[in-house]
Amino acid sequence: MDSYQYFGVPITNIQQAKIHQGNKHQNIKVPTRKEVATLPPKELCKVLQDWMCRSATEIIPSRGQIYLVLEILRHRPDIQHIQDSAQMCVNYIID
Repeated sequence: MDSYQYFGVPITNIQQAKIHQGNKHQNIKVPTRKEVATLPPKELCKVLQDWMCRSATEIIPSRGQIYLVLEILRHRPDIQHIQDSAQMCVNYIID
């Protein structure tokens, strides 16, 4: 596991989120750069929404991390099909 692949989220934070998962409705998954670049649009939207809105405290993304996600999204060849995910990232950054 490489923290860079997880947008700088420390691996120990990901591990702690898994250990402390008391609320089963909390997200404990941080998407990788590869997933952001390659997941199908519908799956991508769910993964990003879970990370941004339902994550355990240890892995809540910063605006900077979501900006990095947005940069990857903007370089996807299917950008026209992932506008909802891109807009969700923009809203996260500016709110």
